[in-house]
Formats: sequence, C-alpha cells, structure tokens
Amino acid sequence: MVKTAVARKIWRQIFRQIFRKTGTLTLPVPAHPRGQLSGAVLGASAPPPRLLPTKPEPGLAGIPALDPAIEDLTQRVLDRLSLTFELRELGGAVIARLRELLGDLPASADHHHSEPYGLLRHSLEVALKMLAEFERKLVTEARGPLPDTLRLPADSPQWQYLCFLAALGHDLGKLFDMDVRAGDRRWSPLHETYAEFLEHVKIEPVLRWDEDRVRGGHAQFSPWLLHQLLGPGDIEFIGLKRLPQLTAALMGAHTSDQSTQLARLVSKLDQESVEQAAPEWMTKRPDSKVNQFVRALRDLISYGLLSVNSPGANVYVTGDKAAAVVPLSIGVARGYLKQEANVRLPSNHRLYDLLVQAEVVEADQDRQCVKRIRVPGKHGPVELSAIIFQQSTIIPQNILPTLPKVTFEVVPDEPKPVADANCDEKRPMAVGDPLV
Repeated sequence: MVKTAVARKIWRQIFRQIFRKTGTLTLPVPAHPRGQLSGAVLGASAPPPRLLPTKPEPGLAGIPALDPAIEDLTQRVLDRLSLTFELRELGGAVIARLRELLGDLPASADHHHSEPYGLLRHSLEVALKMLAEFERKLVTEARGPLPDTLRLPADSPQWQYLCFLAALGHDLGKLFDMDVRAGDRRWSPLHETYAEFLEHVKIEPVLRWDEDRVRGGHAQFSPWLLHQLLGPGDIEFIGLKRLPQLTAALMGAHTSDQSTQLARLVSKLDQESVEQAAPEWMTKRPDSKVNQFVRALRDLISYGLLSVNSPGANVYVTGDKAAAVVPLSIGVARGYLKQEANVRLPSNHRLYDLLVQAEVVEADQDRQCVKRIRVPGKHGPVELSAIIFQQSTIIPQNILPTLPKVTFEVVPDEPKPVADANCDEKRPMAVGDPLV
C-alpha cells in the first residue's frame, strides 16, 4: 500500500508538470549543451555537424564534437522501435528531449561513462539492450502454428515503449547528485533542461559531484524528472494503467529488492553496459583501482619486495604470462598503497571482479579469474592460487633477463557435475506482463 501511495503521489506531480497551462511541449532542436567538470572528466561538447551554429559563440572554441557513435547509437535505438510508425516518432521525440536534459554530462565522476556525453551514451546503450531483449522475448512467445508466422499481442507496442522508457530513464536521478553552477547561477533539472540553463549563462558551467551521494540512491528520484521527457502523446500511447509500472521500474532498478520483473531486467542490462565500458575507463584512468593495483605490483616487483621465479616466490613468469599468487600478492599491494598514497583497495572478491571487467586478467566463461597453478617446490610440485596477467602488464621488462628459468603451469579445472534437468527449473525472464 505504501509503494502504491508513493507511486500515485509521484504521478500526480508528473501530470501537473506535463499538463501545466504555462508549459510548452514543443521543444527546440537539441542544443547539445557544453560544460566543464570539476572532479570528473574535463571537457565539453558541440552539436553534430548538421547542427553547428552559423556564428560561433564565446567559449565554444575547442569544444569537442558529439561522438558520431552516439548518433549511430540513437539510430539503432530508433530502428528497434519499429512496431508502429507512431512508436518510432514518439521515441525520437523523447530521445531529443533527453539530449536537451542531459547535454554532455557524464554518468559518473570517476567510474563508467565518465566522459562528456557519458550519461546520454549509457542511457541509450541500456535502451538498445532493452529493445533487443524485448524483441527476442516477443518473437519467442509469439510464434504461430505455421512457419514464419507471428501472433503479436495487440498491446505489444505499448509494452515495448514502456520498457524503452524504463531503460532510457533509469539514471535520471543522477542529475540530483550533481551540482552544476555558472557563477552564482545553479542548475535545477526540476525546473529546466541543461540546454535551457545554458541559454541564460555567460560563462562555462562547472560540475561538482555530491560527496555524500549514496550508491544507487539516485533511483528514487528518477521519476521526478519524467516531466522533462514525456508529453501528453506519450502518456496517451502507454495508457494510464501502465504508468505506475514505469515508476516502479525506475525506482527499483538500483535497489536490493528490485521488486518488479522490469526493474530486475533494467538492473541487469545497466550492469552489462557498465561492464562493457569497464576496459576503457579502468585502464585509461590512472587513479582507477585496477591501475593502482597493477602499478603497485610493478613497483613491488621492481623494488624486489615481491619475489619472481624463486623458491616460495609471489610471482611466476612463463613466456608471455605472469601469475601473481593470491591472496598474498594482494595483501602486499594493499599495504604498499595504503602506506605510499593512502589508497584503499576494495575487498579481494571485488578486486577480482574489477580485474575481470577491465580484461587485464584471464577468466573463464563464468568470469572467475583465480586459477590453480603448479610450480616447482623443494620436495616436488606445489599447487598455488593465482591470477594470470599478460607478462608485460606487471613485469618490468628490464628484469626479464635476470629471472631464474622457473616455469609454472595452469592446473585444468575439474569438470563440473551435470545437474539433473528435472531438479531445478530456471525461472523465465520476462520484460512485461504479456511476456510472462
């Protein structure tokens, strides 16, 4: 009852914004706003070539253009919204409003999609994944008795649009984690888009992230910004009865209970987008936990504090592979970073996940990176736990000629027992009521 009451209260506020008499629902062409980030990634943006201003404005010189990959991503999303012509038109208008609202803002300060336009790119990536998942489920469930025939539910376009909006808007609440100012003027995403904000400022805005923000806490605020995306046509197309499900999906996408199927699916696809971006930002940012750990290993090996290819060594090198014994090498690196730069590494298991996401260690199909290796010992072969890097990642090249000729081999994993197909049925993944 409490969740229902909250959802109704939210939608009353959204309706007032959408249907307010003084409001305008005919929005201008996306201005692709610009901005300077403090504590995140410095940079700004410019319109795509076809929207370049005829007269340069002060402060626009040197601003990078919108990545063509985002334009391509937008087109791919619209291509998926093809069940009806109206659906595609509505989706295009919502994406245009999203670009007005988000501008070139990043999705995080120092994590995934922290580059200019990062929040827009991440939102579109999750929306594209959602539409692909919806299409897969729809085709699977709608196959007719004859080959190449489909029986689509009459309200399939409405459910597709609902899923699209849930994915596209899942991170809107992050705008409340940002403090964007241009001089004495502060941006309020509740009252204006980022594009509208920039129309009233004369200097480059500066973004600072709220230091007290709670991970995932932004989800509860995402519904409060739907009035910046949705118009009466969107509400009419979806139908009032489905709007509370959209609110629940937005609020539940980053919570532990994820009480609805749509919220669980949005959360899953959001994580996929984050992990796909991981190799890029984790390896390029010097202050990422992955780079800090790798740097610590290299320093410790260079200083002789981690032994290599010797009896009882912490690291073993064979050919182009290097194995760091765990958890010992992590513990040494943890102590070194804390003393040298007051840097705290995450837990061992979290660090393993980050290393796999960054693709700097070998991992199996289950994304497990801790392997068993066999090395020579005083009384015969010894098996140890280790993570496997490319040799050049952690081994300074100048010490290679000095290393003893000791080799290691990876111990093959034991085959997993085959589970009885009748003892544990998998729960179906659904994207909406018609696909359960």
